[in-house]
Order: sequence, then structure tokens, then C-alpha cells
Amino acid sequence: MVPTAYHSFFSACASVAGTLIGLLFVAISVSPHKDVGAKAPLAFQIQAGVAFTTLINALVIALAALLPGENLGTAAVILSCAGISSTIGMAVVSLRDRPGRHHYWGLAIIPVLGILYILQLDSGINLLMHPRNPSPVHFEAVLAIIFFMVAIARAWHMIGARDTGLVAVVGGLVRERHETTPTSPKASVTSTAEANTTGLERDHRGDPDSQQGRRRAPDHTSPRAHLTAPR
Repeated sequence: MVPTAYHSFFSACASVAGTLIGLLFVAISVSPHKDVGAKAPLAFQIQAGVAFTTLINALVIALAALLPGENLGTAAVILSCAGISSTIGMAVVSLRDRPGRHHYWGLAIIPVLGILYILQLDSGINLLMHPRNPSPVHFEAVLAIIFFMVAIARAWHMIGARDTGLVAVVGGLVRERHETTPTSPKASVTSTAEANTTGLERDHRGDPDSQQGRRRAPDHTSPRAHLTAPR
């Protein structure tokens, strides 16, 4: 049983979740990635999947909490199992496509989401065993807020907006530093000097083929060249 004090909160959650789901489809339609489905980039697929599953979870939990006489634990267990299954599927897709090193930070949300669903499963089991206990209900309310935050953050990335958080900025600087390999000035000077030395040596020795051609050319200054045939 859900305490009456939580009815207003879950009613607001249902309204917010329904609105955000509609905005999620708008974000997908205006996203810079025109390809959808299996052709879409891996990061885009993960972001869309995370945003959709978290919003659906919060919506269904809120609606189930508003049902009179309904045990919220049943909906929590079903949704948590569906969420764990979806998280495993996203993990399999990410491992199969073998993303680059710069995509691993964006995929870190997958294990975090799996932990949240496991905690929701534990809360749902506690509600089934102790229907009068308000603590699991409070946890489901807090979890709905966390799911909203995760969904909004994923939708922000889907439309191509840059994350200006401290962790994201520092992570981007670290990736740029690893991807950029500076050229040593000493090595470049040495390679230039070697190239100049090689060119001078070739000019000094001359081309062997051209020298052989010059040796084979007839000598027009030879006395035989001036001999005339007898009359």
C-alpha cells in the first residue's frame, strides 16, 4: 500500500514522465544523426535506449502507485527485471560493436543503470514481503527522480549539446591529450639534415645510369670520325 502522502508526488511524476517521453521523440527527430535503428551510431543508440527505459520506468511506477489498493512491489519487480534485461542488451550491443576509446566514457552509464535496477528489484521484493513498510515506497520515489535526471541528461547529449560539467570537461581534455601525439623538434631537425646530406651525396656522385649513358655515347672528336672514304 502506498501512503496517501505520496499520491500528489506520484501524480506529478506521471505528468512529468508523459511530457518527457513526448519530448524525447522530438529530440530524436531533430537530432543531428539522420540514421536510425541499427544504422545509427552506437552512442546514439545507447543514449536513446537509456532515456526511453528510464522514463517508461518512472511513468509506470507513478501510475501503479496511484492505483487504489495496489501493491507497488509488483510493478517494481516487473519493471526492474525489464530494466535489467534492457541493460544487458545494451551491454551486448556495445561489446559487439567494439567502440573506440573515446566512446567508453559515454557507455559508463550502462553499469550504473544496472545497479539502479538491481536496487529497484530489492525494493520491490521488500514491498511484496512488507506491504505496510513506507521505506521502500520512499526509495521508489527517490529512484523516479534519479531516472528523470538520467533521461534528461541522455536527451541533452542526443541533440548534440556539449556536456559542460567538470568531469566531462576534464575527461575531454585527457582524451585530446592522449589522441594528440606531438612531434619532437630534435627528431624533425635530424630528419631534415639527413635528407639534405643524402641529396648532396647524390649530386656529388651523379646518377649511375646517366654516367653509363655518357660513357656509351660516341666521341665525335676522335680521329676516326674525320676519316674519309678512299676515292
